[in-house]
Amino acid sequence: MDSIPNGVVMKKNVICRVCFTPVSNTGMGLIGPIECQFLEEMKAVMDTNFFGLVRLLKEILPDLKRRKRGHTIVISSVMDIQGKQPTGYLLTLIEPCPVVTELEWKVYEEGLKTDLSTADTETASMFTNIYLKNCNQIFQSLGQTLEDIAEHTHKIITTDNPPFRHQTNKLYTPMTTLKYADPYGDLPIDTFYKIVFEHDKIFNASLNFIKILCLGSRKSFNLGKPQP
Repeated sequence: MDSIPNGVVMKKNVICRVCFTPVSNTGMGLIGPIECQFLEEMKAVMDTNFFGLVRLLKEILPDLKRRKRGHTIVISSVMDIQGKQPTGYLLTLIEPCPVVTELEWKVYEEGLKTDLSTADTETASMFTNIYLKNCNQIFQSLGQTLEDIAEHTHKIITTDNPPFRHQTNKLYTPMTTLKYADPYGDLPIDTFYKIVFEHDKIFNASLNFIKILCLGSRKSFNLGKPQP
């Protein structure tokens, strides 16, 4: 992957004067029972399939944003949705979101200190004035406690027929439903974009309304420093 910068530069000089369409088709596979795999082999798969794409995006995104045009193609696979529930024991994916913990506070604080000098002005402004602001609002209005997650976990453990996936926050159901309703992925992305960028006042008002409704049933949260 060290050759990515040179490859990208070559494409910019030769191809991108007309159209810039980078294609990420790098990948490697690994099959077999997980207990039979070596950790180093798993790391190699992640380094190629995940971090390889990350490295590519870091090289091409600044130019794509500057041009305000282009199309990045990522070759993936539907194999990640195939699998088999283990025989003789059960597996459940508990999917909480968002959960207010000290970790979230630390991540938010680090986000406020992020060095945005290498980002373009528009991206830096969106991160600071839209993402961080909305992140705080969402956690205040929709945030769950560790106790909430523990209750859901206990319920899953003690139920006779637990599901493979379990979402702990019903307030997030509309957004996750959109994801599964559209196999192409356009519906949730388009909806989220319009909510945040075109109807931000309605979005903020809705979050405040939800926060008021939930005041009697759970604590109010803020991504500020936890009180001792």
